Amino acid sequence: MTTNFRLAQRNSNDLRVIQRTLALIEVENGWTQGTYCRDAEGREVHPAADAPGEWVRVRTQHVGAGGYVASTESGATPCSYCLGGALRAAAGYWKAENPYTALDQVERLESLILRLANSVAASSWQTLQAFNDDPHTTRADAILVLKRTAAHLDAQDQLEL
Repeated sequence: MTTNFRLAQRNSNDLRVIQRTLALIEVENGWTQGTYCRDAEGREVHPAADAPGEWVRVRTQHVGAGGYVASTESGATPCSYCLGGALRAAAGYWKAENPYTALDQVERLESLILRLANSVAASSWQTLQAFNDDPHTTRADAILVLKRTAAHLDAQDQLEL
């Protein structure tokens, strides 16, 4: 059974993650479409599987006849994020010793953000990624929906006091 204290604590943690997510996306060129994270050159980056906290740049080369080869280079730094990538980074998903705890939080927040995005739009996106990657979605839209989410969580926090 979840107590009011635990709900308030979870809500407070969720609000902190949304605020960190906003901090990642609000900077100039902090938001992107199409992939979780990109570096300063616009190349896709991923967390290094063998080195927690490190990132690798993904390079994809066309090798003819419809073939592609992907390789990675170490030493990358993410500079821009899609909403899902920023949420994961802010929640510590890629650094967590127990990523499932962070994933539960990320999925809960993705659902809330999507619900709020759909509540004010003519479109009805099925996933947060679909909202993020919609050609009509802008950086301002991403920031606005995060601010609405923060306000929603803050209002819930006030109700629980």
